[in-house]
This record gives sequence, C-alpha cells and structure tokens, in this order.
Amino acid sequence: MKIPGILATLALAAIPAIAHHSMTAMYDDKKPSTIKGVITKFDWTNPHVFVFLDVADARGNVVNWAVEFPSRIELKRDGWTQDSAPIGETVSIEGSLARDGSKALGGKLMTLANGKKLSAGPEPFPKIAAGSSKPTPRWPDGHVRLGREPGETGYWTSTPASIMEEAGANIRINTEGLLANIADAGKVAPFLPWAKGLYEFRQKTLLKEDPMQACLPPGGPRQFQVPYGIRILEQPEAKRIFVFSGGGNRNWRLIHLDDRKHQPDDLTPTYYGDSVGKWEGDTLVIDALGFNERFWFSNGGLPHTENLHLTERISRPDHNTLKYEVHVDDPGAYTRPWNASWSLQWVPGQDIEEYFCDEYNRDIGH
Repeated sequence: MKIPGILATLALAAIPAIAHHSMTAMYDDKKPSTIKGVITKFDWTNPHVFVFLDVADARGNVVNWAVEFPSRIELKRDGWTQDSAPIGETVSIEGSLARDGSKALGGKLMTLANGKKLSAGPEPFPKIAAGSSKPTPRWPDGHVRLGREPGETGYWTSTPASIMEEAGANIRINTEGLLANIADAGKVAPFLPWAKGLYEFRQKTLLKEDPMQACLPPGGPRQFQVPYGIRILEQPEAKRIFVFSGGGNRNWRLIHLDDRKHQPDDLTPTYYGDSVGKWEGDTLVIDALGFNERFWFSNGGLPHTENLHLTERISRPDHNTLKYEVHVDDPGAYTRPWNASWSLQWVPGQDIEEYFCDEYNRDIGH
C-alpha cells in the first residue's frame, strides 16, 4: 500500500490549489482575518510564497492553514529572506480569507514571536529612491541607448501608473487592471459590443482566467506592464533588439532593425508577433503584427483578435525614464484605432531575477 502518497494527496486536497493565479480572484479583501499558529512548512518559491500553520480552533482542534504571499521577488523587496519563517515558531498572520471558504489566507503581515513584523507591500513594484537623473545615455553614433551603459547594472520596471486605457480616459484602475467601478468599462477603450462584453466578464470574474496565471507570456503592451521588469539588449551590429521579460519563463521578444518588411502571408501568429523597427530621431518606432489570441495584451483583460496591429514608440527622455507609447489598431475588437502610454523607471545596481512561473504551479485537477 502506498499510504504516504495517499496522505500527500489528501493533504493537498485540504488546501486551495497551489497555482499561479490572481490574488484578488482567490482572496476577499472585504473579509480580513488574523490567525495565530505554529509554522509547519515554509515554501520560499515562485510564483507565490506559502507559509503553512497549525492553528487551533475554538474547540481546540488543530487545523493546518495555507497562507499565500506574493512571489519571493516581491517579498525580498520588503525585507524577507528564505529564513524568515522558521519551522516550529509561533506567529500571527493578518490577511484576507479565501473566497471558497477553505482554510487559506492571502497574507499581508506576519508577526514573529519576537515581535518583528514582515509585511507584503501593497504594490508589486520595486521602490526607487527619488533623486535627479543623469542625461540620456547614447551609443557612439549618437543613437539613444535603451539598455545598460558599459559596466552598468540595472533594468526597467513598470510603475503603478502603467495602466492600459485610452489616452484621456482617467479611470481608476488598480495594478492588476481591475476597475474601481465596472460602470467605467466603456470608457477604457472604443470596444465593439462583443469585446466590451468579454472585458466586463473578465472584470466581474476578477481576472480569474488570465492566461498569464497559466504561465503564458505577456504579449503586446503587457510586456511593458509586468512588475518584475524587462531588460533591453541592443545589438547594433546585428541590427536587432531583444526585450527580455522578468515576469515569465525566460520569455523574450525580437525586434528587427534591418529594413525588412512584414510578410503577412507567411506569418505564424505568436505571443509577441512580428516586430520591425526603425529610429525616428531619438525614438524607436516599432510596427508589430502577427499576434495570436491566446494571451491578454494588457493587464485587466482587454480583448484583441489576430487582426491586432500595434505601432509602438519607445524613447528615453533621461537616464531613469523609459517612455512607452502604443497605437492600437484592431478592427476585430474596436470601433476605431486608439492610443495609450505610460513610463517605466530604471532600477539601478540590480538585475532582473530568475522567475519561473511554473516552479511551484501545482494546480490540482490540471
């Protein structure tokens, strides 16, 4: 008899499926709770960190709770380490209860036995110290450098203002792309009726079906919205640029600068499409098409079709700022073309960390 295997299965079945998912879809911020118990396990891993506690209920029965925190990348920014939750220590944890009623909590603050408090910051983006910025770096031929200077370490990250909405909409949307008021859905972009209905459905279901939660790549503008950052690698001698995403499984995008033309009849639709770029002064202008429909091309679930055609403009007004502008043309989902833009910030002295979305992606039933 393989009793250990059966027990392991039962133990997993007693807690929510451990998978990459929207924390908002999993936990209800309107149901705050605090639990106190003894740590039985600490999983310091991606996509999310888990602390397991033995908690005694009102009758004295001990129940094992699963407390889910953001990724270790985010927690490290808040002072956590792989030794922050010692097995056997009694701690209290504040968070939000699971929507499905299971013994699970979306963790926000853990207080150790010695009184030390470890929080999970409200924003997934790194905190950058304010200060004056250096001038825009350039290549010997005068072109703007979009990546690192020689001997420099750093990467680009999004900010809470990285919202995908039509220019001038000024709608309240959180960092996951959720609207503060679902009645504002029609203001986000000039939707066709079916696209607006789908967008509203994704919003009402709290982004539960987001393909990125199944570890699929952040295609289109979304690559410039992920909180884990991007690296831009320029290869002028090869006339190409790579954009590496820190929010996936070593995903990368290739932008050709060799004056080639799109070959629409020969394109196989992909997550990042076919990108052809050219410099217009200090701005890199990218023409991108050939996208598949398997991804959400922005936070919040904006729909698109294989007709999606993007014109992207990337500039670097100073050393610490990368400006991203996008012109969206998709007659399959929108009544007319529309524009959006935001800026990314430079994270100095660091590199994007290895982040494998499916490292601990045990989704029961899949």
